[in-house]
Amino acid sequence: MQIAREHPDNPVEQAGARTTNARSSHTAQFYQDETALIEEVSRFIGSTLGAGDAAIVMATQAHRDAIAARLHASGLDLMQAFEAGRYVTLDAADLLTQVMAHGNVDRTSFERIVGDHVRRASHASSGKEQMVAIFGELVALLAADGNYEAAIDLEQCWNELARTHQFTLHCGYSMGVFKKAEDIEALLRICDAHTAVLPLESYSALANEDERLRMIVLLQQKAHALEHEVVARTLADQALRERNEELKAAIAARDEFIAVVAHELRTPVTGLRGHAQLLIRDLEARPESAAGNLAQSLGMVERQADQLSHLVERLLDTSQIESGTLRLNPAPTDLVTLARSAISRQPHSDKHQLVLDDPGTLELPLDPARFEQVITNLLDNAIKFSPDGGTVTVTLRDNGQDGIELSVTDHGLGIPMEQREAVFTRFRQEHPCAQFSGIGLGLFVSRQIVELHGGSVRIEDPEHPGTRVVVTLPRGT
Repeated sequence: MQIAREHPDNPVEQAGARTTNARSSHTAQFYQDETALIEEVSRFIGSTLGAGDAAIVMATQAHRDAIAARLHASGLDLMQAFEAGRYVTLDAADLLTQVMAHGNVDRTSFERIVGDHVRRASHASSGKEQMVAIFGELVALLAADGNYEAAIDLEQCWNELARTHQFTLHCGYSMGVFKKAEDIEALLRICDAHTAVLPLESYSALANEDERLRMIVLLQQKAHALEHEVVARTLADQALRERNEELKAAIAARDEFIAVVAHELRTPVTGLRGHAQLLIRDLEARPESAAGNLAQSLGMVERQADQLSHLVERLLDTSQIESGTLRLNPAPTDLVTLARSAISRQPHSDKHQLVLDDPGTLELPLDPARFEQVITNLLDNAIKFSPDGGTVTVTLRDNGQDGIELSVTDHGLGIPMEQREAVFTRFRQEHPCAQFSGIGLGLFVSRQIVELHGGSVRIEDPEHPGTRVVVTLPRGT
């Protein structure tokens, strides 16, 4: 990759950089192997010095030494050229500090300092053309630091200087600087700032046009594949971010659920412990009178134990539903008898009246234990969310081809239309506040059981304030 006064074969002409001095040129060389850079620059500088013209090398110490060694090996008398002012070497990093201010190019300093070097070298040139060949790595250092904007700005400063000074400029860029896909924009802008571009040495070394065309096709394929990979990776990153958000939400829901369950389990456990302690104290203090309170205390213990058992059963049901292991054991069952059993065992206050409206008998194949659980869950909700009391009606109907219908209607708080589907999800409360305890699994479990029977559940508005939950079962269930 070289920068010479003329590059009739290798450079790729660019339309983005034009100077008012037609005899000046500005070429960018991209390289992977520094040896290729040194060889090309040495030929460029050597041919210029050999013609009696001047050359300026603005490079790192290592590159200045390597170029000088190549020039010495080619037979050039660098000392003579140096003493005549035709061969000038400058440290790129030191020069960069003189033309930069706060990370930006100081254009005034650049024109003064660099322009002065170019003018002196041009005056020292003894060649017929009085040309100055320049190899510069200032922009390469900026690009290596990721300061692409300053690098491009500095390239434009060179173009402006070329309007008043005659020189050929060679800029070297390591392709290793442009590692990321988003660097392509900076790379294209750098190319546009030059009158010619020299590709990597692997391309320039190809023997003929056919090989170069094949290389272009291969590079195009790699670029196309890279574009697809970038798109795929972007989508994967987006999916990962969404999944992380879902996991965060799931963890938050889990923590909330654990807190609710702990609270709900603590209530019956505390009650059990309290009644047991009262019984023990009564037996120790007044053994002759403790027997009178025994039946009442044991009744309270039994109710608390039932509540605890009910909570554990819902948790186990949810686990089986999630794992797909919840199974039914259907048998011919009189739904009317099943509803009466559930109502008779349903605890409720004197403020509530439980009513069954049925056709007398209604037999169909059901899992009686599971379906009584559905009725119990619906009754629990109806009573809980009717804090002022009232009638809770369980209605059974045979609707012929439309199936069997079971509904539970209360005179309670009701459920807004927009929440009626959400209440069937896990851990969702119709009215989430301290007044109404629970873990939000009753309706979720009930719907799953009904659907396993081939039925459906919906919520309707009754003729009065309150809620009606309707279960529909196919006749052939």
